[in-house]
Amino acid sequence: MNTHSFTYVIGYRHNTERFTNLRKVLDWINGFANIDVILIEQDKHSKISHLPIKARHIFLKSDKPYNKSWAFNIAVKEAKSDIIIFADSDLIMNPNEFIEAVKLLDKYEMVNPYNSVIDLQPQESNLPLDKMLLIDRPGRGETDHQKVPLCGGICIFRKSAILRIGGWNESFIGWGAEDDFISHKVKTFLNWTECKNKCYHLYHNRETPNMIHYQRNLQLLQQLTTLSKEDLVKTVNMSIPKNAMRNLYDTF
Repeated sequence: MNTHSFTYVIGYRHNTERFTNLRKVLDWINGFANIDVILIEQDKHSKISHLPIKARHIFLKSDKPYNKSWAFNIAVKEAKSDIIIFADSDLIMNPNEFIEAVKLLDKYEMVNPYNSVIDLQPQESNLPLDKMLLIDRPGRGETDHQKVPLCGGICIFRKSAILRIGGWNESFIGWGAEDDFISHKVKTFLNWTECKNKCYHLYHNRETPNMIHYQRNLQLLQQLTTLSKEDLVKTVNMSIPKNAMRNLYDTF
């Protein structure tokens, strides 16, 4: 194995509440060995001057709406290991369950490490990590019809697999639908699995998404997910770097 067995990627745009949650997530990550952490900050100006753990801080200057896919694609190019974990800045899970999920890449190309999300209350988010991880109640995905997205908050890929499906689609701007589309590509082209674990979502105030961007994202998602497999392959191949991986036509 390489010096860094895993690359843990966090996309980030600053506000005070997000930074509080980010510090907790970094504290959680600090309990793992052999993880190379990449924090991709995207904003007009960098708002981060110090991180509590060793991490590669990459700043993308932008005055446009946040583009999660752009941040994650930059991280793919920067990743030094064969395993890449894409994550939001407000999610943690049981460390042992997380490591067991990563090990499943021996058999699969992509792993969703959980199928249930517990939305923590403010007082719960302030608990020490060990006590926070003892909270046990039904979460999203168990108690309602809202299924947890396959490639939502935390998803684990082999680098070769994320390259082979063309990475994240940067046409999705602002909040929403980019995770649904990459989930669609994973289900169409990759060997994947989902674990029956819980994930903990740290509390923060809900922000109202820009509805113009959100509606546009939903329309784009509809267009892309109704393509035939052959046409989807064409869109994927157009977004793969020339020297990345073999053409999808060689596989499907």
